[in-house]
Amino acid sequence: MIELTKICVMVGWVVLALGLPVAEGQVSKQQATRFDFDQDQDGILDFFDRCPTLEYAPGFDWQSCGPMDQNPGNDPQPECKARERVLSTLLTNGTFTTHIAFAVVKNGQLHFADAFEYLGQGQYRQDPNGIRRLYRVGSTSKSVVAVAAKVLEELDVLSLSDYVSDDDASKVPVGGKRQLRHLLSHQGAFKLDNGAIHLYCYPGDLGAFWAVPDDLVSPHYDSAVYGNLGGGYQYSAFNYSLAGAYLANQTGGSFEQVVQSIVFDSTGMCTATVDGDRAATTTIGDGWATAEGASMHVGPYINLVSPTDPLCVDNYYSSDDLYGDPYTWQLYRLDEAGAEARDPAGGVIASALDLAHFAESLLASYHGTGGIVSPAGIRELWAATSDLGCGGGCPYERYYGIGFFTDSLSGQPVHQVGHGGARPGFSTAFVLRPEANLAVAILANSDVSTVLMSNVAKAILDDFETP
Repeated sequence: MIELTKICVMVGWVVLALGLPVAEGQVSKQQATRFDFDQDQDGILDFFDRCPTLEYAPGFDWQSCGPMDQNPGNDPQPECKARERVLSTLLTNGTFTTHIAFAVVKNGQLHFADAFEYLGQGQYRQDPNGIRRLYRVGSTSKSVVAVAAKVLEELDVLSLSDYVSDDDASKVPVGGKRQLRHLLSHQGAFKLDNGAIHLYCYPGDLGAFWAVPDDLVSPHYDSAVYGNLGGGYQYSAFNYSLAGAYLANQTGGSFEQVVQSIVFDSTGMCTATVDGDRAATTTIGDGWATAEGASMHVGPYINLVSPTDPLCVDNYYSSDDLYGDPYTWQLYRLDEAGAEARDPAGGVIASALDLAHFAESLLASYHGTGGIVSPAGIRELWAATSDLGCGGGCPYERYYGIGFFTDSLSGQPVHQVGHGGARPGFSTAFVLRPEANLAVAILANSDVSTVLMSNVAKAILDDFETP
């Protein structure tokens, strides 16, 4: 096993990125004056921040657009059409949404971004700072984890063919049952995790979670309730939770350190994090989201279970509600129902600009112009591993690859990939068209349908591809 610090040297990371103490005598007067600055407002002082500035230089002049009317058909430019489509999503998606942000990557570069705020009674305003606002991106986190795993494989730290123990997330040298690639592609490891309360409220870290022998807390591949040993595709947070724990074990660091150093800092996702407590205390992460429907029950259920279950703590900071209380909607913050056990599957917090920079790096990888992994590596992640059986009526794409939904078989050019995400009160669409060198990210602070969000992103991409 390689120490995380050694990996970080290999990818150009420095120990200051962890916020570790600086040895006495090593800080100059000029450096000392920087201890009070946090340019990107992400909660890490610039001196300790390997990625202190979230870059954005608009590539389009909005003044060329006509008055906004929620009708993209009235605008010739695809950029203007994109704003109309996103604004219409804010105002007409059917849930109470107060903020929405989006970004477009064109020719492999962040082209433009915008955001809107709903004021009530049909009124809205443009929200310039919203492009930097932090959102929970939900299952789009899985794409981040899959990419991190591929980077570590290309650094010879691990292999997607490694067998992973379901007892403690260690490497199984002989007689293993499921490989890391099976976890990352949702194949034959765990079933859908409906009702898995400990993913949301376990008090320890990922390693401790997977060392719990109780199958109702951290299951085994062959457990009666959540096991899927030898089965086919089953989308489950448990798959990614165990995969994330394996990445942490193999690098000798925490999961947070792995994704921060390997993905966030390396791709310019300068304000992204999995630390909900930290994000919620920053000016870009202190807002509220609104949840409606069944998703809001996660937190209240934790409040109900935690008094009698020592492995479930009340970490639902946004509400004191109990399951069954007479409410119809709730406010959520970025620190809602936070547990490390769920972080690899859905814990990433990011802005629209962060996801755009992630897309830039992935597209550069595909086209061999740089990026975070090799062209062969990104093509492996974007090649089908399971046919989802939805034919031409798929909510996202026909296939699942490794950390991405995809429309492409192995060896074919990749037309479209992506991954949506939802957490209580947050929804995300993240869609890339690698052959066209385009991508769109959309984030909303309510339970907007992720299928709707994905379709809006695809309509925007269509606009850019239409001559």
